[in-house]
Amino acid sequence: MMNSDMNEFHSHDRRRYPRYYVTSRITLAVEDETLNESLGIGEPQDISLGGVRVTNLPSCPNVKVGDQLGLLLLDGNDALSLNGEVVHHSTADTFGVEFRGLSYQDQRAVGDLIGRLHARL
Repeated sequence: MMNSDMNEFHSHDRRRYPRYYVTSRITLAVEDETLNESLGIGEPQDISLGGVRVTNLPSCPNVKVGDQLGLLLLDGNDALSLNGEVVHHSTADTFGVEFRGLSYQDQRAVGDLIGRLHARL
């Protein structure tokens, strides 16, 4: 019985990577790649190797599931340019982006950023 409960739990969990809450100052510039226009500056609420939850973006209400975004993550040490797709938008001021087409170098850079975030705690 316990195994079937655990299997049921895992079948509902869509995340492939653990998420890390962002507690230090990181700036996130967001661009709509389809319209080729800036959506503004927001903040990552949490990040994983698979994606990021965006908050405090003034144009957040205009973002829709399926939008293709360009993301520029800026912390004190580095700037990281990534692409992603909006996969979740259930609140008025946050939405989830799944990274798309990450190279091995991009994956390492995201991992390094996560490592820096936790070193600052």
